[in-house]
Amino acid sequence: MFRNAIAVIALVSTIGIGQSSVHAQGMLISSDPDHIHRLPRIISRPVPGQPGFLYDIAKLEIDASIRGQVAEVQVGQTFKNRTNRVLQVKFVFPLPYDGAIDQMTFMVDGEELEGRLLEADKAHEIYQSYVRRSQDPALVQWIGTGMFQTQVFPVPAGAERTVSLRYTQLCRRSGSLNDWLLPLSPTKFTCSPIAEVAIRGRIRSETKLGNVYSPTHDIEIDRSGEKVVKFEYEAKGKVPDSDFRMMWDTGDSPVQVSVVAHRPKKNEDGYFMLMIQPQLPEPQGDQKKIGKNVILVMDKSGSMKGEKIDQARKAADYVVGKLKGRDRFTLINYDSVVENFRSELTSADKETRTDAIEYIDSMLAGGSTNIDEALKQALAMAQQADGPAYVVFMTDGRPTVGERNAMKIADNAKRQLGDATRLFSLGVGHDVNSRLLDKLASICLGQTMYVRPGQPLDQVVSRLYDRIGAPALTDAKLKLTIDGKEGRTRQLYPSEMYDLFSGDQLVIVGRYRKAGKLQINLSGDYLGERQKFVFDNELPKTTGSGKNIFVERLWATRRIGQIIDDIDLHGENKEMVDELITLSKRHGILTPYTAYLAEEKTDLNDMQAGRRVTQSNLRALQQESGRLAFSQRAFKGGLKSANRANDALGDMEMNMGMDMSAMAPGYAAGPSNSRGASAQSLGRQRQLAVPNVAGNSFGMQPIPTSGTNATGQASKPAQVLNRKSVSEVVRRIGSKTFYLRAERLVDSEATKEQIAAAKTIAQFSDAYFDLLKNLDEEQKKYLAQEKEVLVLVGDQAYVIALAK
Repeated sequence: MFRNAIAVIALVSTIGIGQSSVHAQGMLISSDPDHIHRLPRIISRPVPGQPGFLYDIAKLEIDASIRGQVAEVQVGQTFKNRTNRVLQVKFVFPLPYDGAIDQMTFMVDGEELEGRLLEADKAHEIYQSYVRRSQDPALVQWIGTGMFQTQVFPVPAGAERTVSLRYTQLCRRSGSLNDWLLPLSPTKFTCSPIAEVAIRGRIRSETKLGNVYSPTHDIEIDRSGEKVVKFEYEAKGKVPDSDFRMMWDTGDSPVQVSVVAHRPKKNEDGYFMLMIQPQLPEPQGDQKKIGKNVILVMDKSGSMKGEKIDQARKAADYVVGKLKGRDRFTLINYDSVVENFRSELTSADKETRTDAIEYIDSMLAGGSTNIDEALKQALAMAQQADGPAYVVFMTDGRPTVGERNAMKIADNAKRQLGDATRLFSLGVGHDVNSRLLDKLASICLGQTMYVRPGQPLDQVVSRLYDRIGAPALTDAKLKLTIDGKEGRTRQLYPSEMYDLFSGDQLVIVGRYRKAGKLQINLSGDYLGERQKFVFDNELPKTTGSGKNIFVERLWATRRIGQIIDDIDLHGENKEMVDELITLSKRHGILTPYTAYLAEEKTDLNDMQAGRRVTQSNLRALQQESGRLAFSQRAFKGGLKSANRANDALGDMEMNMGMDMSAMAPGYAAGPSNSRGASAQSLGRQRQLAVPNVAGNSFGMQPIPTSGTNATGQASKPAQVLNRKSVSEVVRRIGSKTFYLRAERLVDSEATKEQIAAAKTIAQFSDAYFDLLKNLDEEQKKYLAQEKEVLVLVGDQAYVIALAK
């Protein structure tokens, strides 16, 4: 039995001078004793037929069929030899993870090729021999693990080869969760982005499937039934730099709950993630009399003319078409005046729905925007509801008629709000008063969604209604105790929950002070009756490894979003600003207010200078409407609702689909990312620049550097100081974040004193390998870097100096 061999990492041995390559999930190493070949890294423009380590990856496909805890996995990979000679290659991949595998089959262009499994001690010799001989740290992180290795096979010059590997793996289980891991991070040892990556899988269970979650990738989930779930991830022109991980639970309860914990240090707070998956049945028999109360409020002011009013009609038609006969609803549209489809909530019978659609289709855009009166009438209508009332409020502008003061509008809504009213606001385009919408969301137990210019409004509304139209556990309450005592958990995000919709997974993250038995008490109303659910779990004293670091990072992401929200709505203080800086620095979660951390000349330990810059940048939150206001509030909303920990600024932009250039003018479009791929293929990567005050229309502060006034008194035009991309300057390696400083990667947690007392160890020296022996699997990654690294191991800092 071997440690979990998930997926494919190809170590290919070549024969000849200057020959080698990489393919998507693999690496090439030379078996030629007369020549040293390092594993390939990304190059910007590989030329067909040239000598060197060159492979293009056309496709990487992974198919997984998981039943219970057993995964049957097939990995298919098509790669092309871009060199001008035949490569003799050997396919090898490490087995670094827990979990037994067997029934391994390897094929090249449909023909089976013999391979063998090597125990960790034998594989150790191969890994270490390669590192020493090639002076390449690439394989350091797998020293101490087993491997699978094939016999040699040829790849002719310019030819393609499709290789495939099939194996069966026993997935790990932690608490109530099953855990499947597919290593993709070794793909960074390639010379070009993978043209196409596709991961598809199916999970089947003997009992109902509950929570299904990937902490690493944004996946599409299709629930084909109670006991079958399909998942899919696709990417084009990208180099995956993190492993793919899937987690799921099973059970017969109509609400499934699972917990994932992370506590690296027993003398500090731990972090936990609570996943709640309601799967409530549709009402039956007499239960059908209990429906939902829906109030759809539509802006039809003059600015809605054209495509926007057409999309608003489509959105309203969709909602009305989805209503059931037991539901009650009304429509409100507004410009300078407010009009109602009905003066009270009315049953959604077929005749009324038909009438409503005709009413919607006759709606014309024109006039001003009377937000205050529209809200008053909607909230008054909600008071008629016999249960929770869902108000969907759409606007594309600022209040221009009636009450125009945003805070007074919010106060009016607060006075009129019923206990069971939920407000979902949709801000359409840059002209909305985004601060008002966020204030309303905080008051009205709801959420704000921002619809960018050009984004289809009808699609956003339809997704929202598919969610709130499902059966729900309403007025939900959550109580957490550890060893029977409350108050041992804190800073939960979201801090409040109100309704749990069937099929809509809720992810809660928080901190815990004391380890022990966690009891989760969940209650809520379903079809007029109070339901109670109790779940037991354990919060550990320490988790040791960093495999669940994503829990802490997700908590930090949401906490940063909450801090920005609190500053936006209530004003800043020194403690909040300092915490924003500390969390951003530690986890590499850059914001428009802390982007200066990525500038190479910034002193990471100079809190005073950083605070001045951050406080100045936070003044941009004073903007209530316009592109900058819209982008900032969409950004913080994305942080607060994120379901995965996000990387630095570039990944935030990709994952949340926002134009960060509107928020952080210090980021200008760049031609390439850290691996040389085009910005178009790898997301809209930004480059670091210093905007000056005179030329900075966004009110952001310049980045403090040596010779730069940290108070922002510059008056010169914006000047690019650093042409490196964010992902080059800010790197997450394992559970740590590193910042590039003078071509050295510096541990974000290292203090000035620790940096001054750092011990220097030469790469590939005996001391280097001695240090490796004392490191765990996670820590070995820190020594597998091409650049000089300053890293903390315990309280001791080490500088890993590059070999000369």
